Amino acid sequence: MNLKIETGKFKNRRIEAVNDPKTRYTTSILRQAVMNIFDFSGANLLELFAGSGVFSFEALSNGAIKSVLVDISSKSINCILKNAKTLGVLEAIKVIKSDYRKVFSKLDSQQFDFIFADPPFDLGYIVELLKLLDKNYSILEKNGYIIIEKSKNERYNVDLKHLILNEIRDYSDTELLILQRKQEE
Repeated sequence: MNLKIETGKFKNRRIEAVNDPKTRYTTSILRQAVMNIFDFSGANLLELFAGSGVFSFEALSNGAIKSVLVDISSKSINCILKNAKTLGVLEAIKVIKSDYRKVFSKLDSQQFDFIFADPPFDLGYIVELLKLLDKNYSILEKNGYIIIEKSKNERYNVDLKHLILNEIRDYSDTELLILQRKQEE
């Protein structure tokens, strides 16, 4: 299976999908919507649960300058590296094989303009992910955004101390949570 970059300088270029039936992809419609909402020019991106890396490659296609991609699967890591080579962007990425719960200590005080996370749907990751991002809020630039793709069915009730939920966008059975750092942080 192949995925197609939908926007930017790599528009219509195809990359490989991870050969694993458990991997679910951010739809082309949702990727296009995010690229239309935000300006990725010059951005530094962190992608958690990266899969094939298609979201990062879409952002790089739209002007992002660097992306750190995190996934626990060796199949995903190999797929990301192959796709980066195909697109000629190996120098613009850093790939970390890690569980998302352990990656924050490996980021060496880096800060990101965007953090995108697309955890497996309906498996209870959202609450823990929100708590970890809130605890590690300083990795997000002051005017940066956290974008979390989740199933509409997933509930979350997290008391955020350092982050604020700006918006929830509805895309059929999927929702995007858009968060930022609280201004006083």
